[in-house]
Amino acid sequence: MRHGLALATSAVAALVLAAPLAAGPLQTAVAEHDEFVSTDGVANVALRRIRDAGATAFRVNLKWYEAVPEARPTDFHPGNPDDPAYDWTIFDRKLELLAANGLQPIAIVKDPPDWAKRAATPADVQEFGDFVHAAALRYSGRSPGIPRVRFWQVWIEPNVGKFFAPQFVNGRLIAPALYRRLVNAAADAVHSVHPDNAVIAGGFSPFTNEAARAIAPLRFMRDLLCMSKGPNPKPTCGERTKLDIWSHHPYTSGGPTHSANLPDDVSLGDLPEMRRLLEAAVKAHHVVSSQHVRFWVTEFSWDTKPPDPRGLPVLLQARWTSEALYRMWKAGISLVTWLQLRDAPYPGNSVQSGLYYRGATLQADRRKPTLNAFRFPFVALGESGSILVWGRTPAGRPARVVVERSSARGWRPFLTMRTDRYGIFTRRIAAGETSRGYLRARVAGAGEAAATSRPFSLVRPPDRFVSPFG
Repeated sequence: MRHGLALATSAVAALVLAAPLAAGPLQTAVAEHDEFVSTDGVANVALRRIRDAGATAFRVNLKWYEAVPEARPTDFHPGNPDDPAYDWTIFDRKLELLAANGLQPIAIVKDPPDWAKRAATPADVQEFGDFVHAAALRYSGRSPGIPRVRFWQVWIEPNVGKFFAPQFVNGRLIAPALYRRLVNAAADAVHSVHPDNAVIAGGFSPFTNEAARAIAPLRFMRDLLCMSKGPNPKPTCGERTKLDIWSHHPYTSGGPTHSANLPDDVSLGDLPEMRRLLEAAVKAHHVVSSQHVRFWVTEFSWDTKPPDPRGLPVLLQARWTSEALYRMWKAGISLVTWLQLRDAPYPGNSVQSGLYYRGATLQADRRKPTLNAFRFPFVALGESGSILVWGRTPAGRPARVVVERSSARGWRPFLTMRTDRYGIFTRRIAAGETSRGYLRARVAGAGEAAATSRPFSLVRPPDRFVSPFG
């Protein structure tokens, strides 16, 4: 590397993941959208809505080609963020908007310029490491007026040929090894600037798709982390991957407990299997980090009907959203990113998974029931003669919570409890006579801190097949 970063891993401690995160946090985030790169006025309205939806973070794109010239200068010093060839204007503006609205950036580094691509790899490793080092220096928090970035994701869906190519050479899968080199270069770059910076790897598409040249996520993950297949994964090579956070996109063609059709694909119901593989790799010292290794979801949603006639009925989607957040938290996920703030224009764009129905203008948008399910997830699940109550207050703020039961006279208090420091509350109670009807949760108090969840039926709807993308 031209910036002198060592690629050796011996100086970095490998940490075993902690026990299942039964008392851990659950943050939420929203991914970058068209409104965010519009005018500042529109962007601020959108970002305030995201903050009001209980999110504390925002997934933002750092497109490499936007910060550099079309042709590589001969006297370029790519590890130096102050080199005159760099133009950070676009990303600076994004970070300033996020800082003004109190949202933590999760930066995805992707889209190299043509001169940084190579025939046998999606990007030159040295060029990539230099660029990430320059970005980490610029956004280190040391320069007045320039916000800090702590979280750095390497690429998006690298198991998909559309985004990361080549996947194969002469019939041999090579993409995991190529991706490992980029992840390790990014880790060296950002950790040399701040030891508590975090590198995010993975961010996989959940499904095998031959037409899109998409490799099954568990197959890619095993090759990346050099681990065997099976219930007790073992090391298969001596390579190590430097990462602090593992990420996935668990889109699901059914409900919150639904598993993918193919054995190496990973939807919501398969997240525990992905976590077991991650834990095994950490235990084998094939994942290297000086931090506690975390498990995140950096993209997820279902499309709704309306507006998409092939989407999931919106009230069922709202229920599934609350339960999906619970299932992800139970699987050890500590951050979940929703794909869209508002629906895309329909029918020109098929993605209709917004927290808002799209109006003629941003101001004319209408809230979906999904918004409250995402903001204040709450479930009441009947299991073996008892009811599991679980929820997370908006933005994860500690509070006293009242669980209420529906009755002929309206909502009646049923249970009161305090959350943990992450705004999580959970209790298993005897079902008794409460085997039907609805429960909901309410944050005790008044004013801005008060909030009420969506009612959650104690009668579980059957699972059903639905395309998550309508």
